[in-house]
Amino acid sequence: HPAVHQDASELTDRERQVLTMISEGLSNKMIGRRLGITEGTAKVHAKNLLHKLGLRSRVEAAVWAMGRLG
Repeated sequence: HPAVHQDASELTDRERQVLTMISEGLSNKMIGRRLGITEGTAKVHAKNLLHKLGLRSRVEAAVWAMGRLG
């Protein structure tokens, strides 16, 4: 697993939006509705941002985001 990155500079704008929504506790389905994308697309964005940040779960991503974005 890659090392945890300390900033979101590698993330696309969409991945940043998804990360913010994950930190708000939204499901992929709710993220998709809010962004006008499919649940599957939201899931792909979530998977990509976890990989880029070196995180293993949505919970880790939410904690990471709250520490850096919020």
